[in-house]
Amino acid sequence: MLNFKAIGKRIKNARKNKGLTQEKLAEIVDITTEYQSHIETGAARPSWILLENFSSVLGVDESELLFGTPLEKEDCKALIDKISALDLKKRIAAERIIDEISNL
Repeated sequence: MLNFKAIGKRIKNARKNKGLTQEKLAEIVDITTEYQSHIETGAARPSWILLENFSSVLGVDESELLFGTPLEKEDCKALIDKISALDLKKRIAAERIIDEISNL
């Protein structure tokens, strides 16, 4: 299961390493500062698209934000691209499937 509190902490650390304030990062990725704060505390779940935006702006691989360690791009890039192309309902279903697999 994805740990959104840990994901938020990794986003916060990457933001600080990049020298950005919450306000500036929120402005760049086009969200409110309040939502940015909720993401960093784990109180909100960012979308796949938003995670990609964070990754791009912060210069950190998506897998590092999600799992704390960069995975080989070849191993996960195609999967991330497929998930990103799904509509919201299907992304939610994919997340549930991934959560179930993670609990095996």
